[in-house]
Order: sequence, then C-alpha cells, then structure tokens
Amino acid sequence: MKVVKALVLLALFCAGQVAAAQALLINEPPPRGVPPILLRTPEAVQPIRLTRVNVDVLVLGRLAKSTVEMTFHNPNARVLEGELQFPLLDGQEVSGLALDFDGKWRPAVPVDKARGQEVFEEVTRTRVDPALLEATQGNNYKLRIYPIPAQGDRKVSLTISEHLPARRDGTALLRLPLAFGERLGNFDLRIQAPGLKADAARVVRGLSGARWENREGGATLTWHRRDDQPEPLAEVSLSPPTGPLMTVEEFGGKRYFYAELPGPGIPPAARPKPGQLALVWDASGSGAQRQHGREFALLDAYFKALGNGQVRLTLARDSAEDGGNFVVKGGDWSALRARLEQVIYDGATNMAAFRPPAAADAVLLFSDGLGNFSAQTMPDFDLPLFAVSAAAAADGERLRQAATKSGGVYIDLLATSPTAAAAALRSVGPGLASLRSNGAQELVAAPLDPESGRLAVTGILTEPTAVLDLEWRKPGGGIQRQQVRVGSTNGLPASFAAQAWARLRLQQLLPERSLHRTAIARLGKSFGLVTPGTSLIVLDRVEDYVRHEIPPPDELRDDYERLAASRRQQAERDRASHIEDIARRFKEKQAWWERDFPKGDRPPVRQEAKVAAAAGAAPGMMMERSQRASATPPAPAPATAAPMPRMDAAAPASKAKLADAEAPVARIQLKKWLPDAPYAERLRKTEADQLYRVYLDERPAYLNSTAFFLDVADIFFERGRPELALRILSNLAEMDLENRHILRILGYRLLQAKRADLAVPVLQRVLDLAPNEPQSWRDLGLAQAETGDRQQAVASLYQVVTRPWHNRFPDIELVALAEMNALIATSPSGIDTSAIDPRFLRNLPLDLRVLLAWDADNTDIDLWVTDPNGEKAYYGNRLTYQGGAMSRDFTGGYGPEEFSLKKAKPGRYLVQAQFYGHRQQVVAGATTLSLRLYTAFGSAAQKEEWLTLRLKGQREVVTVGEFVVGQ
Repeated sequence: MKVVKALVLLALFCAGQVAAAQALLINEPPPRGVPPILLRTPEAVQPIRLTRVNVDVLVLGRLAKSTVEMTFHNPNARVLEGELQFPLLDGQEVSGLALDFDGKWRPAVPVDKARGQEVFEEVTRTRVDPALLEATQGNNYKLRIYPIPAQGDRKVSLTISEHLPARRDGTALLRLPLAFGERLGNFDLRIQAPGLKADAARVVRGLSGARWENREGGATLTWHRRDDQPEPLAEVSLSPPTGPLMTVEEFGGKRYFYAELPGPGIPPAARPKPGQLALVWDASGSGAQRQHGREFALLDAYFKALGNGQVRLTLARDSAEDGGNFVVKGGDWSALRARLEQVIYDGATNMAAFRPPAAADAVLLFSDGLGNFSAQTMPDFDLPLFAVSAAAAADGERLRQAATKSGGVYIDLLATSPTAAAAALRSVGPGLASLRSNGAQELVAAPLDPESGRLAVTGILTEPTAVLDLEWRKPGGGIQRQQVRVGSTNGLPASFAAQAWARLRLQQLLPERSLHRTAIARLGKSFGLVTPGTSLIVLDRVEDYVRHEIPPPDELRDDYERLAASRRQQAERDRASHIEDIARRFKEKQAWWERDFPKGDRPPVRQEAKVAAAAGAAPGMMMERSQRASATPPAPAPATAAPMPRMDAAAPASKAKLADAEAPVARIQLKKWLPDAPYAERLRKTEADQLYRVYLDERPAYLNSTAFFLDVADIFFERGRPELALRILSNLAEMDLENRHILRILGYRLLQAKRADLAVPVLQRVLDLAPNEPQSWRDLGLAQAETGDRQQAVASLYQVVTRPWHNRFPDIELVALAEMNALIATSPSGIDTSAIDPRFLRNLPLDLRVLLAWDADNTDIDLWVTDPNGEKAYYGNRLTYQGGAMSRDFTGGYGPEEFSLKKAKPGRYLVQAQFYGHRQQVVAGATTLSLRLYTAFGSAAQKEEWLTLRLKGQREVVTVGEFVVGQ
C-alpha cells in the first residue's frame, strides 16, 4: 500500500501574518490574522475534514495550559501520512501529545530527537501506527502522524503551555485562534481560572453569547456549538491578583514552586542617545516574511525622538554587506528608508553577519533570529543591542538573551505597538542583579514584565516555606532589595510548577544550544517537553517500544520491562559481533586487492568461467535480491552469479606504500549535465550584467524548488559570480527548517564549490539531525578532511566503521575504511591512530574509484561502470573479469555505491547512473545525485572530479562521464 504524505499548515494557537498598514497609521499591536487549518494531500480525491474540536484551557495568573483535541476524517480510499507544521507565539510551547487508540488516549513519551526520527521512519516502513512531535527552529514545531486510515478517523491531542502577554491596562490576554476554515460538527470550549471571580474575566472578541460563571475554585466559561463555524479569533481578558500568586507541585520526588510577584516599582530612566548607530538589517530570504510596515513605523517614531545622528547600515544574509552610511537630521531618515525599501531578500542567515563592522554607540538589529548558515550562534555584543522581531516564526528567546546580556532590549513588534517600542528603545529599566534563598534552590526568574511590572520566579523548595531575597539594579546606579515568602500556604491547585521551572530553565539554555545540548535534552526527557534535542513520540505496540529501547507510558510499563530484559541481552550480543563482522569483510576486501586480475581481452563467457574457476574465484558477485533477477540486465553479465568465496588470507602484508599505487596516465572526462528547465535556458542566454535581475524575475515561481536554486547557482559559478552563486545556493538552508535531505545536498554542493569551510557547519547540522544514519558521519568526515582537519576527519569516519547500522546501509563501513586509510596514508603530518583497531589500518590504493550518493531515502539508484572490454559492473555483476569491484546494492538508503579498480587496463571506462525505483511514502520530485570520480585514489597523485545532477523517472539512465586510461 503506497502512502501519500500530507502537508498540514496548522495555525493552532499561533499568529499568522497580515499585510502591514501604512506606517503612520500603525500604533497598536497588529491584529492576528489566523490562517485556517488545512490538510492537503496531493493525490487525495476528497479533502480531509476536521469534524470535531474540543479545547480545554486552564489559566493560573499569567500561565495558561490549553489542551486541543482534534478529530480528522479521511473520506478517501487510501491511507495517508500527515505532517503538521506550525509556529507558536513567543512564550508558547508544546508540552503534551497523545494519540487515540481504540477510544483511549495514549500519551507520548520523550525521546532523543534524532532517535525519534529514526524510529518514526522505521516504524512507518513496517506500516505501524506512530506519531512524532518535534521542534524545528525558533518556536516552530512539526507533528508527523501515520496512518490517517482510509475512510476513517484519527484523533490527536496537543497540549500547549504559554505565558500570557499583558495588555496596557495590566490585564492578561488569552488568545484563542479558532480559524478552522470550515463548519465543525461539534465544537466545545472550556476555560477555567482558579482563584479568579467571574467579574475579573471578560470576553473581548468572539465567543458570542458566552458567559463567565463563579464555580468552586474559580471562574469558568463553557461554550458549545454544533454544526457551526466559530469566529477566527477569540480573545479573553483576565485580571490576575495584584499581590503574590503561587502554586506548588510534587514532581519526581521534589517540590517545585511557581510564583508571580509584584516588581520593585523602580521607574525607568532615559537611555543616552546614540550618536553613531549601527543598523543591522536581516536581508535573508526569510526576511521578506517580516512585517516591514511595522518596522518602518518603529524607525519613524525612534528617529523622530532621536533627532540627529549617524547610521551605518549592514545587510545580513549568508554574509555581511555594507549598506552605506546615512545621516539623520531633525528626525528625517528618508534616504535610509529609501534604501531599506529597495532591499532584495535573498540567501540564508549567517548570524556572524549580525556583528557591525565599525565602532558604534549601539546596535539596532531587525531579524527573526533564525540562523541557518555558517555561524548559527549569536555573536557577543560589547555595546547595547536593540533586537527587534516582526516575524511570526522567530527565535525570540535567542534575541532577548543577546539583547539583555549586552544591556539592550528585545522587542516583539507583533505584540508591541511601534510607538511603545520606540519608547522602550529610549529607556532603561531595573535589572535583577541577584536571586537567592536559604529554603529553595535552582531558582530561575523570567524577565520583568514591563506592562504589568510583575516577575515570575520558580525553583525547588528544600523547606516547607522559603524567603526569596531579590536585589534590583537601578538604572541610575545603586541596589534595591526585596523579600518575598513562598510555599504551600495559600497556593493555588494546578499542576504547573514543575514544567514552568523546566521551561524557564530551557529559556536560559536555548540561545546557546550547541553548548548546552546535553542539559537541554535532559530537561526535555525529564519533563516531557519538546526541545531542539528531544521529541515526543507515540507508538502502537509495546514491542515497538522494546525494540527501540524507548520507555513507554505507564500503562505499558510492566510488559515493557518483561520484554526488555531479553532484548538487552540480544543487543549486547549483536554489538559484540559487529566489529568482528567488519574485520572479516575488510580482510576479504584485502584479499581481493592482493589478487592479480588479467588485463587482456575478456574471453568468451564459457571460457571465462573456466579461467575464474582455475583462479579460485567466481567471475561475479551475487545479485543482491531475487526480485530484480527478472529485470533486463543493463549489459552482458557473466553466465554465473555466485557469491565471491572467501580467499585464503595472504601472508600479513605491510601497509601499502604510496609508491605501490603509482597512478597510470589517466584522466577524467565529465559529460556536462545541463538542466532543461526554461529558467536555465533563459539564464544561459542572459548577459552577465543582467543575470541577477533575471534570477530574481524567475525566483517567485520556484521558491520551494531545490532544483531551481541548485541550477541557478551552477550557472552563476560558471559565469564567474561566486559570491552571488553562494548566496543563491544558501537559499536551500531557508527552504525547510530541518530537512536533512536538503541540507545534505547543500553540503555536497558547497564541497563541490571548494567551500568546505561553509560545508562543515551544514553537515554538522545534518549529523545533529540524523546521527543514526552513517552518511551523516561520513559526509562530515570528508568535509573536515577538506578543511585540513584530518585527525577529526579520521575520527568521524571511524564512527561509520564501529557503529552498528540498519541493514539499509550495506558496505558503508568498507567505503569509510577506504577513505579513512587513504587520509592517513596521504596526510602531510602524522595522524594519531592509537584508538583504531589495528585490523582496520591498511591503505588499499586504486587506479580508479567512483562513488554515487543521492538525497532521497527509500530510493534505489544504480551505478554502472563499463570497462574497455565492454563489461559492465553493476549490482548483478559485482566483480568484472579485470577485477573491477562494485559494492553491495543500496536499495533503501542514500548510497553510496562504490566502484573500485586496483589496476586499470588502458582504454575508456564509461560511468552511468540509473534511477531504478523508490519506495517512498511521500510524493517526491526529482532525485539529486552526487558522483565523485577519482584517479590514483589513496596516493599522493590522487585527483578527483565531482558532479551533481538529477534523475526524475524510473529507469532513467544518465551518462556521467568516463575515465580515459593510457591514451
């Protein structure tokens, strides 16, 4: 049964984007335009329908927890896989997931993010029911569900925790996006606010006819509609108590508290006006999604108050670009505005470009904070940073922490009016200098809320009650002290405190996630939170939890423990045998390398079989799978196809010397691959000075096409415009926040462009996303070698050798061993090999070597190499008459397939690739191939050529090029 992937763009409790009003008219936070929930399946005959929604909200002070249960109906006659991608507002996080199994909710459990991806994809291949929720970048989430049954229903429950924003009157605002895009059979809503009276809460927008009631424990609102389409947005205003508010929760043997406290009441002071302002404008591709009208309105108000000053503009994309110097006089910034209105948004986001190139008094940064290219951490600023975000999808915490650390301020223009934002840029408020207690530990505080003047504090109680000692730094200097008592007395009943502590702790760690990766993952797994290092997963059977070593929900715990004991014993045995198996296979490869193969003309098939038998080896290797035996062979193959027998080990050979692999006179001739798309033809005919303008003209129709940016970048490289080529190529990093397939191709193309310095962080990101795939380690190792870091490259390649992998990746250990030993042998300086098993240390130089890899999982691409005898090496003929060896067939991974030939007979060797087929569960376009051709591999004379191309249809064959030996 083929499964079609569905893309669901979910506007669940998140803000969409609306067209900006004229700058002079913008003086309030923008209305939250909420796109409808969409479920699109490219091959579905009828659309998926959302038939029932139940929303249950619990509000405590400025904390809210919303549980949303959705029922989707699939009227189609085929099973679908669903993917929901949705951004959340600043301060919101997904804190729970459950999937319905036969009328009973099964909660998700936390799992390492990469492990969750691996498990989901493997379980989906076996047609079992999983669900996986993971964070991407910033405050963006992705939920994958399989299956949505044919002509059936699927129920999903999401829990979202948030810190409610404050309105100007100090009340908390609860926003409920209800833009479901269609009439619902049933819609139920309940909001509970413990500790509040009904008159302290009111409906501001939507929920026609809803009334608050006083019930035991607090105010409650219930609302039910049948066969109705709710208004797109509902808003509720709540007036929390003016005094301290707190709750205590027992969790994991500890007592957590959460408290909202009145602030110190210190008035803000005026900030000195900057005479020289560094304005950094994020001009990456995602920058086009910001609400520039609101940004210009902020600058209008700010420069009007500033009066006079100097502005140095930097445009930040994949690299920094000088935007010019501007003078603001009497609040007139028209020249600067005209320049900003002409900005072209293109390329990825390199956060190293946020650092201004010249001295200034302050930095004003407009960005979403989502770094995805080269440097992916914020630089340190030694002067005040004013960070401004006007994008629905943004990493607000990263921007906030960088601004606070520098003595500046962070502003979310989607929650703050430009006028209020300009005032915040001109003032400086009190700062929390210290927070201590003798009766509580691991204290964490949120930033002081400027609207309400309240402070959220959480920690772990070591005594029944504790006194918090706070010290506030005044804007003009000096310290003001404050004491508050916290504990169970008068605490409100709500299970908020533990996750509230974990979320505030995460906010401290996330901006430097590369440094705190382990701590972040530990928090996510301990408290069931979705983080950059952890996901939430739901599996169907207890056997799936056991097989993947994932602790299940409590309901399956007993069965899990019983089955897991025997599973652990088997896993230990498997790990112990893995290294021995690789050592045996590497020894067999050495036996092949030591054998002398005939270099004359290939004899007739019957005679060839006799010659091979006399030599003690079969003429070919085994065809890997019987289902392909019926396929028409691509060229004449040997009459027999038996496995290559194990050869008797030769006497221990010394490590092969580089001189032993002296390369023949050989060269590589690549057949230039030209895309036939109309845009490519147009660009090839365009004059050099108009090339970028034509690219920009074509780009809107191909914003989601990896092929477009790859093809156009190639043309710019060919035309001698490497800076623009890299900018265009870097758009791949902006297309999908965490698509490892796209990022892998980006890394390959950067290596092909001789920019290993840029490829290494991209491929490191791929490794972070998919450490369970050996290609991630191998690709990074080869890139590290290109930068000259051969010691680290050898370490990465050795990971490929020693880790046990899924059987979808045959022979990749032998491929990595060849590359590791070649690096060691050709290194200009010594490599420390003390950590490597001596059985794996032997260089096997080759006259010719070809590697084929591709970007699509569950896809079968075949490598063909035809030698001067006319004999074709391929999956069904893995050992040729003259000794050309083809690696085992990759039918379910990304490759690589490898062709190796120790001594090459003079003549021409044709290299081709065939798209055999795929078993993907998604509708995919073309598959991108990467081919690397080597001569004198593993020797000082090694040369390499690299080609990237695409195949679209099954059975399509493309000629890559040829080796010419001795001619």
